[in-house]
Amino acid sequence: MPATENAAAHPSTAATLQIGEVARRVDLSIRTIRHWEEMGLVTPTARSSGGFRLYSEEDVSRIRLLRFMKPLNLSLEQMRELLHIREQLASGTESPSDRVEALVWPRTSDAGDDRAQLADGLSAFADLADKRLQKLRRYVEEVEEFVGRLREEVREGAGRGPASGTREGADPVEGGA
Repeated sequence: MPATENAAAHPSTAATLQIGEVARRVDLSIRTIRHWEEMGLVTPTARSSGGFRLYSEEDVSRIRLLRFMKPLNLSLEQMRELLHIREQLASGTESPSDRVEALVWPRTSDAGDDRAQLADGLSAFADLADKRLQKLRRYVEEVEEFVGRLREEVREGAGRGPASGTREGADPVEGGA
């Protein structure tokens, strides 16, 4: 269906969401979703007569999947490839609600030759994601250590009074009152 058609004219798109609601549901900015649209990673199911982007539950699942990929620092091409693999694995799913779920968590147990290749590709992405996750965990540990040191400095500085380095009433982050 072309993106310029009115969703009200098509019952299959009646249960759609505008971009702001999608952004709230998946905890992303509208700007990120629009960027992914510009890069061809996501396309709204339809547009309202007023030109507002309208997203189906399947679109929301795709955006949620992209959100999972975001902290893994995948390239746009890697994101496209992973989306393609997952969509191919989900394509055998018959009911729309099962398809939406399969986009996020595909089942590979009934794999034929093509599905086995897709599963191998998915496995390679799982290995890459695991390596990136380990790196993120190390980074979180470093940030937690930094925050702990800051808290320790706060506790030590609390006993010194107002002459401890910041003006009374000053915001140390913003640099002023």
